[in-house]
Amino acid sequence: MRTIGSNEQRIIEKAAAEAGIPTSLLKESAAHAVAMRALQLVAERGFRKVMVLCGAGNNGGDGFASARLLLGRVQHLQVFEAEAAANNAGDARLNRQICLNLGITPQPFSEFEPTDGLIIDAVYGSGFKADRPLSPEFERLARKVNQARQEHGAVVLAVDLPSGVQADHGQVAPTVIQADETLSFLYIKTGLVSYPGHKAAGQVYVHDLDLPEGFLERIWEQKGLRTPSALTAEELRAWRPQRPMDAHKGTFGRLAILAGSPGLAGAVILSGRAAEISGAGYVSLTVPAEIYAAVLEAAPSLLSAPLPEEPLVQEALAKAQLSFWTQRFEGCDAALVGPGMGKSTPKRPDLLSLVLAAIEEAPRLVLDADALNLLAEPDALEAGRAALITRTQTGLEPAILTPHPGEFVRLCPEMADKVAQDRIACAEALAALTTSVVLLKGAGTVIAFPPKQDRHEVWINTSGNAGMAKAGSGDVLSGLLGSLLAQRLPLREAICAAVYLHGLAADLQAELLTERALTPEDIIMGLPGAFRQVGWDK
Repeated sequence: MRTIGSNEQRIIEKAAAEAGIPTSLLKESAAHAVAMRALQLVAERGFRKVMVLCGAGNNGGDGFASARLLLGRVQHLQVFEAEAAANNAGDARLNRQICLNLGITPQPFSEFEPTDGLIIDAVYGSGFKADRPLSPEFERLARKVNQARQEHGAVVLAVDLPSGVQADHGQVAPTVIQADETLSFLYIKTGLVSYPGHKAAGQVYVHDLDLPEGFLERIWEQKGLRTPSALTAEELRAWRPQRPMDAHKGTFGRLAILAGSPGLAGAVILSGRAAEISGAGYVSLTVPAEIYAAVLEAAPSLLSAPLPEEPLVQEALAKAQLSFWTQRFEGCDAALVGPGMGKSTPKRPDLLSLVLAAIEEAPRLVLDADALNLLAEPDALEAGRAALITRTQTGLEPAILTPHPGEFVRLCPEMADKVAQDRIACAEALAALTTSVVLLKGAGTVIAFPPKQDRHEVWINTSGNAGMAKAGSGDVLSGLLGSLLAQRLPLREAICAAVYLHGLAADLQAELLTERALTPEDIIMGLPGAFRQVGWDK
């Protein structure tokens, strides 16, 4: 699903004007859409009061126009405005003046008090920048609006974006107006899909401002627009992989997994089971000898093998383990390295060399958890990045890195201060530094592909819930992803499908079990239902 930011909105509006569609007409369409939704909410909730908050600028102009359309159609209408709204220009100035002419007297924001009813937030729009200082006037207003929601049951309808959320990447200001619903224009704004902005948006609806779909498509192509896409079930339905009736094990690929350590056998079991239930033909596990028996007992259908423990001389042992591991992934279609692998020990003296070998040779590769931590060690960081770059230079597919925010900070210390605010920029930065695909995990997982001609392909996941915030959930994702790679799905489709299906399986299971009770094992059991829901299985 396409998303846009502030720049794309300006480009589309300008192209519409050049085609003879004045901006004033688009503004009227926006105001009409807001007013119609407001009337629906008033009828549904039985509200008597509607309060319209108008900022200084185009978004405020939409608010004044909406108020004009609501006049006489709601029991009690109030309009509140920013101090600078009187200095509006263009259409915003005209719509304010029309309100005055009709007898609507805007009150200053300072007069707003928390109460029940419908609040229309038209303070800031797509031009808002989260890094600019907020005015005390807005901060006081936002606190009162949020209080009205929490203490008086008011409902907030945001116009295009909740005030305090930046359209482009979802960055948020220190103070934000929390919306119950957001009515976005033309396309959903990127900041409404990406976290942390998504948290402030509530239920999001999109209105096309009555511009024909074909017209919008022409603008998109002519202007060469490229923005992050929201990952939904619709994309997966188009990517359905075939499973021929005359298939055999080899048809569905071989996945080699290097994972697990004493105390963390569960990680490799979860990854292996997720890979198997996702359809891989062969799943082979390479694990430390100490946990081999436990893994074999827990997952007898997986092809398990222990790392060598002899010879006892560490340098020779490291070479023996490297040789064993490279043989394991020699005939595979994809490899997964890292879940629960831990750090090097006397019995596994050089895990980093095993990771680097996979980077150098594995045809398709997922690096997760402790593989990322090993690459993030200060004395390994530059060598690891160089190895990942060399991998693509030699013609292999980009590796797939799956950090959570903590792992990301270690892998990309250059962006450590931005990971909480601009997840898209962070994922893009690491993808560029490593020529790898980056899955920055968390709410609204961001998928960033290595740049081509200085432009990234970015996806933002829309499935999943807070019940996934438990140890082991990431192991399930890595196994699912490795499985789809081994089944030879195209790179984009394998990655995006794994991320979405992982979240969808969790959503389906949470409906049965609650988010609180959800476990990683439950997510695995939810995968069959997820495959059915996106049309991959009957």
